[in-house]
Amino acid sequence: MAIAELAVETRTQSGKGVARRLRSKGKVPAVRYGRECPVTHYTVDRNALDRLLSSGSSSLVALAVDGAAVSDELLSIVKDIQHDPVSGKIIHADFYGVRYGELLHVEVPLVFVGKAIGVAEGGLLQPARRELEIKCLPRKIPEHIEVDVTSLGMGESIHVKDLKVEGVEFVCTTNFTIVSVQNVAGGALESSEEEEAKA
Repeated sequence: MAIAELAVETRTQSGKGVARRLRSKGKVPAVRYGRECPVTHYTVDRNALDRLLSSGSSSLVALAVDGAAVSDELLSIVKDIQHDPVSGKIIHADFYGVRYGELLHVEVPLVFVGKAIGVAEGGLLQPARRELEIKCLPRKIPEHIEVDVTSLGMGESIHVKDLKVEGVEFVCTTNFTIVSVQNVAGGALESSEEEEAKA
């Protein structure tokens, strides 16, 4: 997967007054923290951060600090974004620092592809999950996970343990339903909860 890059500047001052002045100049106060990495305060251009967040790319970014080149030592996850309740503008950003060899827990969206056999027979495709929690190395984080529903017949389901993605471990305690095809003509065959109880 591609890792986004974001230019930031080191910030030595803090406080509400400093934050207001930065925001008036189109800047956003930010902080980076994490296990085995120091808490560091930054400033980031609001427009650059908006472009990053609206690009639809992964939340994994490499920071370029004070004009230096990006480095795997500064790989980070966009942990939290705070918005002004009135204007909706970003007012603060939190980055969680990660190490290249550290396994990460992240949520990844699901994309359903193909036309299920059961849908062609009059059934209704019922996604039970839109994203999954996974554990993997930073550069193995997928933008999304494709779930091929083509072979799914009436009343059939795909469960989390049916998915196989190289380098990715799914974080789950039960073999829950991802998607199913239900018979709408005669009513729903089974609820997701009933199927999960059987799995």
